[in-house]
Amino acid sequence: MIAADLNRDGRPEIIVGYVEAAGVIYFNDGTGKKYQPVPFGDGQGAIYGMAAADLDGDGWPDVVVARSDAPCFVMFSRPPKK
Repeated sequence: MIAADLNRDGRPEIIVGYVEAAGVIYFNDGTGKKYQPVPFGDGQGAIYGMAAADLDGDGWPDVVVARSDAPCFVMFSRPPKK
């Protein structure tokens, strides 16, 4: 589990991945009291590590996911369209 402000609203989202559970990002609704779960990944392999950082230099955090028995992957954040 890691926390990162993926949508840059000033409140962190909770990113969960575990060997025996599907990956889920819990997006904060802005109050800090309610979260909207959004599953991620393709359901293959077991997640055993994650990290968040701005990998492409656009100012938005991206998430790297390490898995066993399946390719590791990066989820690049997309800024909202103006």
